[in-house]
Amino acid sequence: MKRILIVDDDRKGIAPLAIRLKAAGYEVTTAVNGIEGLKLAVRDRPDLIVMDVWMPDGLGILTAQRLKNFGLANVPVIFITAGTKETLWAIAEEVKPAGFFEKPYDSKEIVASIGSLLGNCCIPVALLSPQTKSHGKANHEKNTYYRG
Repeated sequence: MKRILIVDDDRKGIAPLAIRLKAAGYEVTTAVNGIEGLKLAVRDRPDLIVMDVWMPDGLGILTAQRLKNFGLANVPVIFITAGTKETLWAIAEEVKPAGFFEKPYDSKEIVASIGSLLGNCCIPVALLSPQTKSHGKANHEKNTYYRG
């Protein structure tokens, strides 16, 4: 079973995504800040990390950079953010994320992106939406992109 770590200081934001990912067959661990997320990443060695860009204890981008120091440079990171500044795209690109989604995001789209990144190992067809056919392309109207 593929393991996913969600790191977001918004506890209410973590729960729905965690539920959807568990329903899709993933093992999900959550953290509410970057330090806790880093500790869990080192301990659990997730297959993918979904991380908020802005957290009280520092930028998710810095946490993603720190992953390299612990041998986790190859773990794909998808950033999520409530921030709408266009500079976030440029900052996030520095750590070469697997994806970037602005809140509110379509949870089906994130689940489909994760499935694409992890080889669609766990995604039931019912969870895939028609929008998921554009993997690997930027969707700047929705400020969402993902590699797949």
